[in-house]
Amino acid sequence: MNDLAFRSASELAAALQARTIGCRELLEIHLGRVEALNPAINAVVTLDAERARRRADEADAALARGEIWGPLHGLPMTLKDSWETAGLRTTSGTPDLAGH
Repeated sequence: MNDLAFRSASELAAALQARTIGCRELLEIHLGRVEALNPAINAVVTLDAERARRRADEADAALARGEIWGPLHGLPMTLKDSWETAGLRTTSGTPDLAGH
């Protein structure tokens, strides 16, 4: 088990900006936890791992250029399923919206 999955957002953001861990590396740790745990708990309704990986790579490239997009730059996160997100289904936990 990687203890990075249990660190606070502020600790992880500082580690990302200090470049002691990469955005993609941190994302993969969290995706591994989703893969291992989500089948039993169904906490992540729709997972777009490929788009997350692309965005993590972009965040790493931006950091390499000295750019910081804000305090959560490169931090993996999920959005509640009730927030409509471009290109992702949004069910709001309702079977009638399974294809929305």
